[in-house]
Amino acid sequence: MILQKFEKALELDFVTIRHFPDQKLFWSDWRGIIPREPLREAMHFASQFIIENEIELVLVDYTHMLPPSLQDQNWIATHSAAILQYSKLKRVANVMGYDIFQQISIETINEIAYRYPLPFESRDFMFKDDAFEWLFSTEEDQAA
Repeated sequence: MILQKFEKALELDFVTIRHFPDQKLFWSDWRGIIPREPLREAMHFASQFIIENEIELVLVDYTHMLPPSLQDQNWIATHSAAILQYSKLKRVANVMGYDIFQQISIETINEIAYRYPLPFESRDFMFKDDAFEWLFSTEEDQAA
């Protein structure tokens, strides 16, 4: 899949969010240590953007992000899930870094978030190409 025609929805030191309207795709790259308030503001922005733009596919790249605090993990999970349960999302692909603590933090966020009735399937990947392949695969592709 060749992605074209994107717009940057948000560009900060610690996150870049791209929107591909034709594919109903939202792609975010998170980086570094993110202070509590900017992290929460960016997460709220991302959740609202997904709702307002009827996003169906999300790729979240965590490969360069350091794990947030447990308090922030809980806030991210509950706040985002409360909003995203009303979304049109179908699939969310998380691209993980090699840091085991980062991987555990994302798993923790997902475990808390899935207490809500979320409309999408989520999977973790080590490589972006694998994540994109899954995001754009059809039911027939998966059955083969």
